[in-house]
Amino acid sequence: MKIINLLFILLLSFANAKILKIASYNVENLFDMQYSGLEYKEYIPRRHNWTEAILQKKLIHIAEVICDLDAEIIGLQEIENDRILKRLQKTLERVGCRYRYRAITDTKRTPIHNAILSKIALKKKKDIVIFRNGRQRSILEVDLKSDPKLTLFVNHWKSKAGPESGRIPYAKALMKRISILPSRSEYLILGDFNTNYNEYQTMDSRHNDTGGRTGINHVLKTIRGKALIRLHALERGYHYNLWLELPTYARWSHNFFGDKEGIDAIVIPQSLHDGKGWEYQEGSFGVFKPNYLFGKRGRVKRWEYKHSRHTGKGYSDHLPVYASFVLGMNSVRKQEGGLWERLLSLFSSNATPTSQKEPSHRGMPEKEIRISTIADLISREKIASPVKLQDIKVIWKSRDSAVIKQSEQGRAILLYRCAKTLDIGKRYDLVVYQKKRYKGLDELTDIAALRLRGSVDADRYLTPFSFRVMQERRFVGEIVSEMEGRYSKGKITINGTGYPLYFKKGIKRPKEGQKIRILRAQIGYYKNHNELVVWNQNDYQSGE
Repeated sequence: MKIINLLFILLLSFANAKILKIASYNVENLFDMQYSGLEYKEYIPRRHNWTEAILQKKLIHIAEVICDLDAEIIGLQEIENDRILKRLQKTLERVGCRYRYRAITDTKRTPIHNAILSKIALKKKKDIVIFRNGRQRSILEVDLKSDPKLTLFVNHWKSKAGPESGRIPYAKALMKRISILPSRSEYLILGDFNTNYNEYQTMDSRHNDTGGRTGINHVLKTIRGKALIRLHALERGYHYNLWLELPTYARWSHNFFGDKEGIDAIVIPQSLHDGKGWEYQEGSFGVFKPNYLFGKRGRVKRWEYKHSRHTGKGYSDHLPVYASFVLGMNSVRKQEGGLWERLLSLFSSNATPTSQKEPSHRGMPEKEIRISTIADLISREKIASPVKLQDIKVIWKSRDSAVIKQSEQGRAILLYRCAKTLDIGKRYDLVVYQKKRYKGLDELTDIAALRLRGSVDADRYLTPFSFRVMQERRFVGEIVSEMEGRYSKGKITINGTGYPLYFKKGIKRPKEGQKIRILRAQIGYYKNHNELVVWNQNDYQSGE
Protein backbone atom coordinates (compact mmCIF):
# COMPACT_ATOMS: atom_id res chain seq x y z
CA MET A 1 0.00 0.00 0.00
CA LYS A 2 2.90 2.32 0.81
CA ILE A 3 4.39 1.82 -2.67
CA ILE A 4 1.00 2.60 -4.24
CA ASN A 5 0.82 5.85 -2.26
CA LEU A 6 4.32 6.76 -3.31
CA LEU A 7 3.51 5.96 -6.93
CA PHE A 8 0.48 8.26 -6.70
CA ILE A 9 2.78 11.04 -5.43
CA LEU A 10 5.14 10.45 -8.34
CA LEU A 11 2.33 10.70 -10.90
CA LEU A 12 0.98 13.81 -9.18
CA SER A 13 4.42 15.37 -9.25
CA PHE A 14 4.80 14.88 -12.98
CA ALA A 15 1.26 16.14 -13.57
CA ASN A 16 2.01 19.38 -11.73
CA ALA A 17 5.52 19.85 -13.12
CA LYS A 18 6.24 21.71 -16.34
CA ILE A 19 9.20 20.53 -18.41
CA LEU A 20 10.62 22.65 -21.22
CA LYS A 21 13.14 21.34 -23.72
CA ILE A 22 15.11 24.32 -24.98
CA ALA A 23 17.53 24.11 -27.90
CA SER A 24 19.90 26.20 -30.00
CA TYR A 25 20.66 25.70 -33.69
CA ASN A 26 22.77 27.65 -36.18
CA VAL A 27 20.99 26.84 -39.45
CA GLU A 28 23.80 28.19 -41.68
CA ASN A 29 22.57 31.14 -43.66
CA LEU A 30 18.81 31.05 -44.17
CA PHE A 31 18.17 33.86 -46.69
CA ASP A 32 14.99 34.70 -48.58
CA MET A 33 14.52 35.51 -52.26
CA GLN A 34 14.21 39.30 -51.92
CA TYR A 35 17.28 41.37 -52.68
CA SER A 36 18.27 43.77 -49.89
CA GLY A 37 21.90 44.56 -50.66
CA LEU A 38 23.11 43.06 -47.37
CA GLU A 39 23.12 39.41 -48.47
CA TYR A 40 26.27 37.36 -48.66
CA LYS A 41 27.21 37.13 -52.34
CA GLU A 42 26.42 33.40 -52.42
CA TYR A 43 22.80 34.18 -51.46
CA ILE A 44 21.94 36.95 -53.88
CA PRO A 45 18.61 35.83 -55.38
CA ARG A 46 18.87 33.92 -58.68
CA ARG A 47 22.65 33.79 -58.62
CA HIS A 48 24.82 30.76 -57.77
CA ASN A 49 21.67 28.61 -58.15
CA TRP A 50 20.07 30.32 -55.15
CA THR A 51 16.52 29.89 -56.46
CA GLU A 52 13.06 29.52 -54.99
CA ALA A 53 13.21 25.74 -55.51
CA ILE A 54 16.56 25.49 -53.70
CA LEU A 55 15.30 27.73 -50.88
CA GLN A 56 12.29 25.44 -50.40
CA LYS A 57 14.65 22.47 -50.06
CA LYS A 58 16.65 24.30 -47.42
CA LEU A 59 13.48 25.18 -45.51
CA ILE A 60 12.35 21.54 -45.58
CA HIS A 61 15.76 20.33 -44.40
CA ILE A 62 15.83 22.77 -41.49
CA ALA A 63 12.24 21.88 -40.60
CA GLU A 64 13.17 18.18 -40.58
CA VAL A 65 15.88 18.79 -37.97
CA ILE A 66 13.69 21.04 -35.81
CA CYS A 67 10.77 18.59 -35.96
CA ASP A 68 12.91 15.63 -34.95
CA LEU A 69 14.62 17.63 -32.22
CA ASP A 70 11.15 18.31 -30.76
CA ALA A 71 12.02 21.16 -28.41
CA GLU A 72 9.38 23.52 -27.03
CA ILE A 73 11.67 26.49 -27.68
CA ILE A 74 14.57 26.81 -30.10
CA GLY A 75 17.01 29.68 -30.47
CA LEU A 76 18.16 30.12 -34.07
CA GLN A 77 21.18 31.81 -35.59
CA GLU A 78 21.85 33.03 -39.16
CA ILE A 79 18.26 33.99 -40.06
CA GLU A 80 18.12 36.86 -42.58
CA ASN A 81 14.87 38.50 -41.49
CA ASP A 82 11.36 38.02 -40.12
CA ARG A 83 10.00 37.17 -43.59
CA ILE A 84 12.11 34.04 -43.89
CA LEU A 85 11.54 33.17 -40.22
CA LYS A 86 7.81 33.27 -40.88
CA ARG A 87 8.25 30.98 -43.91
CA LEU A 88 10.17 28.52 -41.74
CA GLN A 89 7.37 28.72 -39.19
CA LYS A 90 4.79 27.88 -41.91
CA THR A 91 6.96 25.05 -43.30
CA LEU A 92 7.09 23.52 -39.83
CA GLU A 93 3.34 23.79 -39.45
CA ARG A 94 2.79 22.04 -42.80
CA VAL A 95 4.82 19.05 -41.63
CA GLY A 96 2.97 18.86 -38.31
CA CYS A 97 5.37 20.76 -36.03
CA ARG A 98 3.63 23.95 -35.00
CA TYR A 99 5.56 26.77 -33.37
CA ARG A 100 2.96 29.47 -32.77
CA TYR A 101 5.33 32.18 -31.57
CA ARG A 102 8.46 33.78 -33.01
CA ALA A 103 10.83 36.66 -32.36
CA ILE A 104 13.87 38.08 -34.16
CA THR A 105 16.34 40.91 -33.63
CA ASP A 106 15.72 44.23 -35.38
CA THR A 107 19.26 45.39 -36.25
CA LYS A 108 19.13 46.98 -39.70
CA ARG A 109 22.76 46.80 -40.81
CA THR A 110 23.56 43.12 -40.37
CA PRO A 111 22.77 40.42 -42.98
CA ILE A 112 21.83 37.73 -40.46
CA HIS A 113 19.96 37.74 -37.15
CA ASN A 114 19.21 35.80 -33.97
CA ALA A 115 15.68 34.42 -33.61
CA ILE A 116 13.41 32.21 -31.54
CA LEU A 117 10.62 29.80 -32.44
CA SER A 118 8.44 28.77 -29.52
CA LYS A 119 5.43 26.67 -28.64
CA ILE A 120 5.18 28.73 -25.44
CA ALA A 121 3.79 32.27 -25.54
CA LEU A 122 6.39 35.04 -25.51
CA LYS A 123 5.81 38.07 -23.31
CA LYS A 124 8.27 40.59 -24.74
CA LYS A 125 11.53 40.86 -26.63
CA LYS A 126 14.46 43.23 -26.68
CA ASP A 127 17.62 43.80 -28.71
CA ILE A 128 20.89 44.04 -26.77
CA VAL A 129 22.96 46.24 -29.05
CA ILE A 130 26.71 45.66 -29.02
CA PHE A 131 27.84 49.02 -30.48
CA ARG A 132 25.56 51.86 -31.53
CA ASN A 133 25.75 52.44 -35.30
CA GLY A 134 27.73 49.21 -35.62
CA ARG A 135 27.13 46.15 -37.79
CA GLN A 136 27.45 43.63 -34.98
CA ARG A 137 24.63 41.14 -34.55
CA SER A 138 22.42 42.10 -31.60
CA ILE A 139 21.74 39.62 -28.79
CA LEU A 140 18.05 38.67 -28.66
CA GLU A 141 16.42 38.87 -25.22
CA VAL A 142 13.02 37.19 -24.86
CA ASP A 143 10.80 36.70 -21.80
CA LEU A 144 8.53 33.68 -21.74
CA LYS A 145 4.95 34.23 -20.69
CA SER A 146 5.35 32.06 -17.62
CA ASP A 147 5.18 32.32 -13.84
CA PRO A 148 7.86 32.63 -12.64
CA LYS A 149 9.41 34.48 -15.56
CA LEU A 150 12.16 32.84 -17.58
CA THR A 151 14.37 34.99 -19.82
CA LEU A 152 16.35 33.69 -22.79
CA PHE A 153 19.37 35.40 -24.35
CA VAL A 154 20.11 34.18 -27.90
CA ASN A 155 23.66 34.94 -29.02
CA HIS A 156 25.75 34.80 -32.17
CA TRP A 157 29.16 36.28 -31.47
CA LYS A 158 31.74 37.40 -34.01
CA SER A 159 33.32 34.54 -35.96
CA LYS A 160 36.78 33.12 -35.42
CA ALA A 161 37.92 34.72 -38.64
CA GLY A 162 38.86 37.52 -36.23
CA PRO A 163 40.64 37.68 -32.85
CA GLU A 164 39.15 37.30 -29.37
CA SER A 165 38.89 41.09 -28.94
CA GLY A 166 36.01 40.95 -31.44
CA ARG A 167 33.98 38.62 -29.20
CA ILE A 168 34.59 40.22 -25.82
CA PRO A 169 32.24 43.19 -26.56
CA TYR A 170 29.35 40.70 -26.96
CA ALA A 171 30.10 39.18 -23.57
CA LYS A 172 30.39 42.61 -21.95
CA ALA A 173 27.10 43.83 -23.44
CA LEU A 174 25.35 40.69 -22.21
CA MET A 175 26.80 40.92 -18.69
CA LYS A 176 25.92 44.62 -18.50
CA ARG A 177 22.28 43.71 -19.21
CA ILE A 178 22.29 40.79 -16.75
CA SER A 179 23.77 43.01 -14.02
CA ILE A 180 20.64 45.19 -13.94
CA LEU A 181 18.14 42.33 -13.85
CA PRO A 182 16.27 41.92 -10.54
CA SER A 183 18.04 39.82 -7.94
CA ARG A 184 17.65 36.04 -8.41
CA SER A 185 16.25 36.46 -11.94
CA GLU A 186 15.94 33.18 -13.81
CA TYR A 187 17.53 33.24 -17.26
CA LEU A 188 19.60 31.15 -19.60
CA ILE A 189 22.19 32.07 -22.19
CA LEU A 190 22.37 30.13 -25.44
CA GLY A 191 23.56 30.36 -29.02
CA ASP A 192 26.63 30.22 -31.22
CA PHE A 193 29.46 31.88 -29.32
CA ASN A 194 32.17 31.11 -31.88
CA THR A 195 34.38 30.27 -28.94
CA ASN A 196 35.03 26.95 -27.23
CA TYR A 197 33.65 26.23 -23.76
CA ASN A 198 37.26 26.23 -22.43
CA GLU A 199 38.67 28.86 -24.78
CA TYR A 200 41.00 30.17 -22.08
CA GLN A 201 42.85 26.84 -22.26
CA THR A 202 42.68 26.20 -26.01
CA MET A 203 42.83 29.65 -27.65
CA ASP A 204 45.01 29.73 -30.74
CA SER A 205 47.83 32.28 -30.71
CA ARG A 206 46.43 33.98 -33.82
CA HIS A 207 43.23 34.76 -31.87
CA ASN A 208 44.95 35.80 -28.65
CA ASP A 209 45.18 39.59 -28.78
CA THR A 210 43.74 39.95 -25.26
CA GLY A 211 46.49 38.52 -23.09
CA GLY A 212 44.56 35.26 -22.70
CA ARG A 213 41.33 36.94 -21.58
CA THR A 214 38.18 35.41 -23.15
CA GLY A 215 34.56 36.47 -23.36
CA ILE A 216 33.02 33.06 -22.64
CA ASN A 217 35.22 32.32 -19.61
CA HIS A 218 36.44 35.54 -18.02
CA VAL A 219 33.62 37.98 -18.83
CA LEU A 220 30.71 35.54 -18.45
CA LYS A 221 32.48 34.10 -15.38
CA THR A 222 32.39 30.43 -16.29
CA ILE A 223 35.75 30.02 -14.55
CA ARG A 224 37.03 30.75 -11.05
CA GLY A 225 40.77 31.26 -11.00
CA LYS A 226 42.09 28.73 -13.51
CA ALA A 227 39.28 26.18 -13.15
CA LEU A 228 35.95 25.85 -14.95
CA ILE A 229 32.91 26.36 -12.73
CA ARG A 230 31.20 23.04 -12.02
CA LEU A 231 27.53 22.60 -11.22
CA HIS A 232 28.17 21.46 -7.64
CA ALA A 233 30.14 24.68 -6.96
CA LEU A 234 27.98 27.20 -8.87
CA GLU A 235 27.58 30.45 -6.95
CA ARG A 236 25.82 33.76 -7.52
CA GLY A 237 27.58 35.92 -10.08
CA TYR A 238 29.04 32.92 -11.91
CA HIS A 239 27.77 30.77 -14.78
CA TYR A 240 27.91 27.08 -15.61
CA ASN A 241 28.43 25.89 -19.18
CA LEU A 242 26.36 22.78 -19.80
CA TRP A 243 29.06 21.29 -22.03
CA LEU A 244 30.62 20.07 -18.78
CA GLU A 245 27.74 17.58 -18.46
CA LEU A 246 29.32 15.49 -21.23
CA PRO A 247 32.60 13.55 -21.33
CA THR A 248 35.45 15.72 -22.60
CA TYR A 249 35.69 13.90 -25.95
CA ALA A 250 31.97 14.48 -26.68
CA ARG A 251 32.04 18.26 -26.22
CA TRP A 252 31.62 19.42 -29.79
CA SER A 253 28.91 20.71 -32.09
CA HIS A 254 31.04 22.11 -34.91
CA ASN A 255 33.80 20.31 -36.82
CA PHE A 256 35.99 22.61 -38.90
CA PHE A 257 38.45 20.40 -40.82
CA GLY A 258 38.92 18.09 -37.84
CA ASP A 259 38.96 20.86 -35.23
CA LYS A 260 36.01 19.84 -33.06
CA GLU A 261 34.72 22.55 -30.74
CA GLY A 262 31.75 23.23 -28.48
CA ILE A 263 31.02 26.69 -29.84
CA ASP A 264 27.22 26.26 -29.59
CA ALA A 265 26.34 26.31 -25.92
CA ILE A 266 23.76 26.69 -23.18
CA VAL A 267 24.97 28.53 -20.08
CA ILE A 268 23.05 28.89 -16.79
CA PRO A 269 23.27 30.97 -13.59
CA GLN A 270 22.88 29.72 -10.03
CA SER A 271 19.20 30.74 -10.05
CA LEU A 272 18.52 27.72 -12.30
CA HIS A 273 20.13 25.42 -9.74
CA ASP A 274 18.92 26.74 -6.38
CA GLY A 275 15.87 24.56 -5.71
CA LYS A 276 13.41 27.35 -6.55
CA GLY A 277 11.26 28.10 -9.59
CA TRP A 278 12.76 26.97 -12.88
CA GLU A 279 15.52 24.38 -12.51
CA TYR A 280 17.99 22.84 -14.93
CA GLN A 281 17.28 19.10 -15.19
CA GLU A 282 20.69 17.64 -14.45
CA GLY A 283 22.03 15.32 -17.13
CA SER A 284 19.58 16.51 -19.80
CA PHE A 285 22.08 18.46 -21.92
CA GLY A 286 23.00 16.87 -25.22
CA VAL A 287 23.94 17.29 -28.86
CA PHE A 288 21.31 16.31 -31.43
CA LYS A 289 23.06 13.79 -33.70
CA PRO A 290 20.70 11.75 -35.89
CA ASN A 291 22.46 9.68 -38.56
CA TYR A 292 21.12 11.77 -41.43
CA LEU A 293 23.17 14.77 -40.29
CA PHE A 294 26.40 12.87 -41.02
CA GLY A 295 28.03 11.79 -44.25
CA LYS A 296 31.16 9.87 -45.15
CA ARG A 297 33.76 9.37 -42.42
CA GLY A 298 31.40 10.89 -39.87
CA ARG A 299 31.56 14.37 -41.34
CA VAL A 300 28.71 16.77 -40.58
CA LYS A 301 26.50 17.24 -43.67
CA ARG A 302 26.62 21.01 -43.97
CA TRP A 303 24.56 22.89 -46.56
CA GLU A 304 26.37 22.10 -49.81
CA TYR A 305 27.81 24.92 -51.92
CA LYS A 306 29.90 23.31 -54.63
CA HIS A 307 31.62 24.85 -57.63
CA SER A 308 29.99 28.21 -56.76
CA ARG A 309 26.50 26.69 -56.83
CA HIS A 310 23.96 25.59 -54.22
CA THR A 311 23.16 21.90 -54.76
CA GLY A 312 20.13 21.66 -52.48
CA LYS A 313 21.83 19.02 -50.33
CA GLY A 314 22.85 19.03 -46.69
CA TYR A 315 21.75 20.77 -43.54
CA SER A 316 24.12 22.97 -41.54
CA ASP A 317 27.76 23.06 -40.43
CA HIS A 318 26.51 23.09 -36.81
CA LEU A 319 24.72 20.46 -34.74
CA PRO A 320 21.86 21.54 -32.43
CA VAL A 321 22.32 21.46 -28.67
CA TYR A 322 19.50 21.12 -26.13
CA ALA A 323 18.65 20.85 -22.43
CA SER A 324 15.53 20.50 -20.27
CA PHE A 325 14.27 22.83 -17.56
CA VAL A 326 11.68 21.91 -14.95
CA LEU A 327 9.14 24.00 -13.04
CA GLY A 328 7.23 22.60 -10.08
CA MET A 329 9.22 19.50 -9.06
CA ASN A 330 11.09 21.10 -6.17
CA SER A 331 8.00 22.25 -4.29
CA VAL A 332 6.63 18.69 -4.47
CA ARG A 333 9.88 17.28 -3.09
CA LYS A 334 9.78 19.69 -0.14
CA GLN A 335 6.11 19.00 0.63
CA GLU A 336 6.62 15.24 0.71
CA GLY A 337 9.59 15.43 3.09
CA GLY A 338 11.92 12.99 1.35
CA LEU A 339 9.33 10.58 -0.03
CA TRP A 340 10.39 11.59 -3.55
CA GLU A 341 13.92 10.31 -3.04
CA ARG A 342 12.65 7.13 -1.37
CA LEU A 343 10.30 6.49 -4.27
CA LEU A 344 13.06 6.94 -6.83
CA SER A 345 15.26 4.51 -4.92
CA LEU A 346 12.49 1.88 -4.97
CA PHE A 347 12.19 2.03 -8.76
CA SER A 348 15.89 2.37 -9.58
CA SER A 349 17.69 -0.86 -10.46
CA ASN A 350 21.01 0.78 -9.58
CA ALA A 351 19.83 2.31 -6.32
CA THR A 352 22.29 2.53 -3.45
CA PRO A 353 21.10 2.00 0.13
CA THR A 354 20.55 5.34 1.84
CA SER A 355 23.33 4.73 4.36
CA GLN A 356 25.85 4.24 1.54
CA LYS A 357 24.88 7.16 -0.65
CA GLU A 358 27.57 9.69 -1.46
CA PRO A 359 26.90 13.33 -0.56
CA SER A 360 25.74 15.48 -3.46
CA HIS A 361 28.40 18.19 -2.87
CA ARG A 362 25.91 20.66 -4.27
CA GLY A 363 27.41 24.12 -3.85
CA MET A 364 30.42 22.67 -2.01
CA PRO A 365 33.77 24.35 -2.77
CA GLU A 366 36.58 22.32 -4.35
CA LYS A 367 38.59 22.20 -1.13
CA GLU A 368 35.84 20.13 0.51
CA ILE A 369 35.65 17.47 -2.22
CA ARG A 370 36.43 14.09 -0.72
CA ILE A 371 39.83 12.48 -1.38
CA SER A 372 39.87 9.10 -3.11
CA THR A 373 42.30 6.63 -4.68
CA ILE A 374 42.56 5.13 -8.15
CA ALA A 375 41.77 1.69 -6.70
CA ASP A 376 38.56 3.07 -5.17
CA LEU A 377 37.50 4.61 -8.49
CA ILE A 378 38.11 1.33 -10.31
CA SER A 379 35.86 -0.48 -7.82
CA ARG A 380 32.95 1.81 -8.70
CA GLU A 381 30.79 1.52 -11.82
CA LYS A 382 30.48 5.31 -11.85
CA ILE A 383 31.01 8.24 -9.51
CA ALA A 384 28.06 10.18 -8.13
CA SER A 385 30.01 13.32 -7.18
CA PRO A 386 33.48 14.79 -7.80
CA VAL A 387 36.47 13.19 -6.08
CA LYS A 388 40.07 14.30 -5.62
CA LEU A 389 43.14 12.24 -6.51
CA GLN A 390 46.34 13.39 -4.84
CA ASP A 391 49.85 13.08 -6.23
CA ILE A 392 49.08 11.14 -9.38
CA LYS A 393 51.86 10.45 -11.90
CA VAL A 394 51.38 10.67 -15.67
CA ILE A 395 53.31 7.62 -16.83
CA TRP A 396 52.21 7.45 -20.50
CA LYS A 397 50.43 9.72 -22.96
CA SER A 398 49.01 9.51 -26.48
CA ARG A 399 47.62 12.77 -27.84
CA ASP A 400 44.92 13.78 -25.33
CA SER A 401 44.73 10.41 -23.52
CA ALA A 402 47.04 9.32 -20.69
CA VAL A 403 47.59 6.63 -18.06
CA ILE A 404 48.12 7.62 -14.43
CA LYS A 405 49.24 5.87 -11.24
CA GLN A 406 49.69 6.99 -7.64
CA SER A 407 52.40 4.49 -6.63
CA GLU A 408 54.63 1.95 -8.35
CA GLN A 409 52.64 -0.98 -6.98
CA GLY A 410 49.25 0.76 -7.19
CA ARG A 411 46.53 0.52 -9.85
CA ALA A 412 46.63 2.35 -13.16
CA ILE A 413 43.73 4.01 -14.95
CA LEU A 414 43.21 5.62 -18.33
CA LEU A 415 42.35 9.30 -18.79
CA TYR A 416 40.41 9.00 -22.05
CA ARG A 417 40.68 12.08 -24.26
CA CYS A 418 40.73 14.50 -21.33
CA ALA A 419 44.48 14.80 -20.63
CA LYS A 420 45.41 17.45 -23.17
CA THR A 421 46.78 19.84 -20.53
CA LEU A 422 48.78 17.17 -18.67
CA ASP A 423 52.40 16.22 -19.41
CA ILE A 424 54.07 12.83 -19.17
CA GLY A 425 56.50 12.52 -16.27
CA LYS A 426 54.64 15.11 -14.15
CA ARG A 427 52.87 14.79 -10.78
CA TYR A 428 49.47 16.42 -10.19
CA ASP A 429 46.51 16.71 -7.87
CA LEU A 430 43.35 16.09 -9.91
CA VAL A 431 39.60 16.39 -9.49
CA VAL A 432 37.66 13.64 -11.27
CA TYR A 433 34.14 14.41 -12.48
CA GLN A 434 33.16 11.53 -14.77
CA LYS A 435 34.07 7.87 -15.20
CA LYS A 436 32.91 5.07 -17.44
CA ARG A 437 33.74 1.43 -18.15
CA TYR A 438 34.29 0.62 -21.83
CA LYS A 439 34.78 -3.00 -22.88
CA GLY A 440 36.03 -3.84 -19.42
CA LEU A 441 38.51 -0.96 -19.28
CA ASP A 442 37.98 1.74 -16.65
CA GLU A 443 38.29 5.26 -18.04
CA LEU A 444 38.15 8.72 -16.51
CA THR A 445 36.50 11.00 -19.07
CA ASP A 446 36.46 14.40 -17.34
CA ILE A 447 39.17 15.70 -15.03
CA ALA A 448 40.70 19.00 -13.95
CA ALA A 449 44.23 19.57 -12.70
CA LEU A 450 44.27 21.39 -9.34
CA ARG A 451 48.02 21.82 -9.07
CA LEU A 452 51.35 20.63 -10.41
CA ARG A 453 53.48 18.92 -7.75
CA GLY A 454 56.68 18.32 -9.73
CA SER A 455 58.33 15.73 -11.96
CA VAL A 456 58.87 11.98 -11.81
CA ASP A 457 60.64 9.24 -13.77
CA ALA A 458 57.68 7.73 -15.65
CA ASP A 459 59.57 4.56 -16.59
CA ARG A 460 59.67 3.50 -12.93
CA TYR A 461 55.89 3.05 -13.06
CA LEU A 462 55.77 0.83 -16.15
CA THR A 463 55.04 -2.87 -15.63
CA PRO A 464 57.46 -5.45 -17.07
CA PHE A 465 55.68 -7.85 -19.39
CA SER A 466 55.07 -11.37 -18.05
CA PHE A 467 52.65 -14.27 -18.40
CA ARG A 468 51.17 -13.29 -15.05
CA VAL A 469 50.15 -9.74 -15.99
CA MET A 470 48.20 -11.11 -18.94
CA GLN A 471 46.21 -13.46 -16.70
CA GLU A 472 45.15 -11.28 -13.78
CA ARG A 473 42.36 -8.71 -14.05
CA ARG A 474 44.04 -6.31 -11.63
CA PHE A 475 46.67 -5.47 -14.25
CA VAL A 476 44.08 -4.10 -16.70
CA GLY A 477 44.95 -0.48 -17.49
CA GLU A 478 48.69 -0.90 -16.85
CA ILE A 479 51.33 0.12 -19.37
CA VAL A 480 53.71 -2.77 -20.08
CA SER A 481 57.04 -2.50 -21.88
CA GLU A 482 59.50 -4.49 -23.98
CA MET A 483 57.90 -7.52 -25.64
CA GLU A 484 59.15 -9.44 -28.65
CA GLY A 485 57.26 -12.08 -30.57
CA ARG A 486 55.65 -13.04 -33.85
CA TYR A 487 52.37 -11.54 -35.10
CA SER A 488 49.64 -13.79 -36.49
CA LYS A 489 45.85 -13.60 -36.67
CA GLY A 490 45.48 -10.74 -34.19
CA LYS A 491 47.88 -12.21 -31.63
CA ILE A 492 51.51 -11.90 -30.65
CA THR A 493 53.16 -15.20 -29.75
CA ILE A 494 55.78 -14.93 -27.00
CA ASN A 495 57.57 -18.04 -25.72
CA GLY A 496 54.96 -20.27 -27.31
CA THR A 497 51.91 -18.44 -25.89
CA GLY A 498 49.63 -16.25 -28.02
CA TYR A 499 48.28 -13.04 -26.53
CA PRO A 500 45.46 -10.95 -28.12
CA LEU A 501 46.88 -7.80 -29.72
CA TYR A 502 44.72 -4.83 -30.71
CA PHE A 503 45.89 -1.84 -32.74
CA LYS A 504 44.07 1.47 -32.38
CA LYS A 505 42.45 2.95 -35.48
CA GLY A 506 44.91 4.46 -37.93
CA ILE A 507 47.91 2.30 -36.97
CA LYS A 508 49.47 0.22 -39.73
CA ARG A 509 49.44 -3.42 -38.65
CA PRO A 510 52.36 -5.79 -39.15
CA LYS A 511 52.24 -8.50 -41.81
CA GLU A 512 51.13 -12.02 -40.96
CA GLY A 513 53.98 -14.01 -39.49
CA GLN A 514 56.17 -10.96 -39.02
CA LYS A 515 58.44 -10.62 -36.01
CA ILE A 516 57.62 -7.52 -33.93
CA ARG A 517 58.92 -5.70 -30.90
CA ILE A 518 56.44 -3.79 -28.75
CA LEU A 519 57.96 -0.91 -26.80
CA ARG A 520 54.80 0.21 -25.01
CA ALA A 521 51.29 -1.24 -24.80
CA GLN A 522 48.33 -0.93 -22.50
CA ILE A 523 46.64 -3.96 -21.01
CA GLY A 524 43.00 -3.88 -22.02
CA TYR A 525 40.15 -6.27 -21.28
CA TYR A 526 38.00 -7.78 -24.04
CA LYS A 527 35.70 -10.82 -24.08
CA ASN A 528 36.76 -11.84 -20.57
CA HIS A 529 40.47 -11.83 -21.38
CA ASN A 530 43.34 -9.38 -21.00
CA GLU A 531 44.71 -8.06 -24.27
CA LEU A 532 47.54 -5.80 -25.41
CA VAL A 533 46.51 -2.46 -26.90
CA VAL A 534 48.93 -0.48 -29.09
CA TRP A 535 47.99 3.20 -29.24
CA ASN A 536 50.78 4.74 -31.33
CA GLN A 537 52.56 3.78 -34.53
CA ASN A 538 55.96 4.33 -32.90
CA ASP A 539 55.06 2.08 -29.94
CA TYR A 540 56.04 -1.01 -31.92
CA GLN A 541 58.70 -2.03 -34.45
CA SER A 542 58.54 -4.76 -37.07
CA GLY A 543 61.34 -6.70 -38.70
CA GLU A 544 62.16 -9.52 -41.13
